[in-house]
Amino acid sequence: MVASIATYQFTETGVRLRIDDETATLDVSGDPEHPNPIRVAELNISYRTTTTRTGESVEMATEITNITYLLDHADYQVAYVHPDHLQQSQEWPDWVAELVDQHRPTEGVR
Repeated sequence: MVASIATYQFTETGVRLRIDDETATLDVSGDPEHPNPIRVAELNISYRTTTTRTGESVEMATEITNITYLLDHADYQVAYVHPDHLQQSQEWPDWVAELVDQHRPTEGVR
């Protein structure tokens, strides 16, 4: 057996949430003057947790890699958070930011 020490490791976690709340909406208009809120039926979140070991030190970091909305609308069925906004929770509806934090993998999850 070869002696080894893992210095870098990552884990990907996907969470699929059915949304039963009528107030969970997404504005698909892109125009704050003329909002077009559509009810969200499902929210899918992907996370990537990276563990880095340097000597005795262990650092863990989790980032969001994808947020997908399944919408309850015939013309608008799917929406995504642009990759430039995945780490900017202030760009999301408050209820999305709460769910992302609530389901974020923690140090004890591997």
